Amino acid sequence: MAAPHIDSRNVRTRSARWDLAYAALALGAVVVGARIVGDLIARSPGIPPALGTAASYVVVWVPLVIAVVVACAGLGRGGARRTLGLSFRWTDLVWGLAAGMGARGLDAGLNLVSTGDTGLAPQPTLDGGPDLATSVVLILAPVVVAPLVEEVFFRGLLLRSLDRMLTGDTRLLRVLATTSGVIVSAALFAVLHVAVGLNVAPTTATIIVVSTFVFGLIVGTLASVTGRLGGAIVAHVVFNGVAVWATWPA
Repeated sequence: MAAPHIDSRNVRTRSARWDLAYAALALGAVVVGARIVGDLIARSPGIPPALGTAASYVVVWVPLVIAVVVACAGLGRGGARRTLGLSFRWTDLVWGLAAGMGARGLDAGLNLVSTGDTGLAPQPTLDGGPDLATSVVLILAPVVVAPLVEEVFFRGLLLRSLDRMLTGDTRLLRVLATTSGVIVSAALFAVLHVAVGLNVAPTTATIIVVSTFVFGLIVGTLASVTGRLGGAIVAHVVFNGVAVWATWPA
């Protein structure tokens, strides 16, 4: 008896839909969790600054990491790396540096046009700045951990799942699928950065959405063209790192 024919396209689509479902659940959990934790921190002035800052990051990262782990369950280490595009070449340093600096420059220009300030000036302080524990969190969280977690989720799991689900048999359909994945993942990336905030002013929210959306388009395109997350992760490190360095309390 001949083995039944399995349509690889249908298998790919079903897998992508499940992965997108995991991603959607994770994003919902992030928004709800961030609001709850943010409210608790606001109502608890006695919480150490380092703990409050760390909690505000962890509540975002945990659902994203869980979604990636569940989506890659059973694939093995090599299969997970291929599915997410989690690889690196030395040329990714060059492209990532250029993309990160370019995106940060665009963000500074947007802030300058909108508010008259680049948003990259050191923050004034009356108490000598953050303590050591808070300083470590303020550096490691946005510059080291966030770029890895967020790029693996948005440009790895989300973008690639959208691409797999929408792709077709012609070059045009493949290009349209990839383009759609880049745009949608960038849009969700931008919206999430505002959704997890509390009492964000309208002007600030608009700047954040536009800036992070443009950044998402840049790194999404880079990840799609190279087929790797290396450049996107480097770009994210540079983008956040420049902001942390430039705005460090004086």
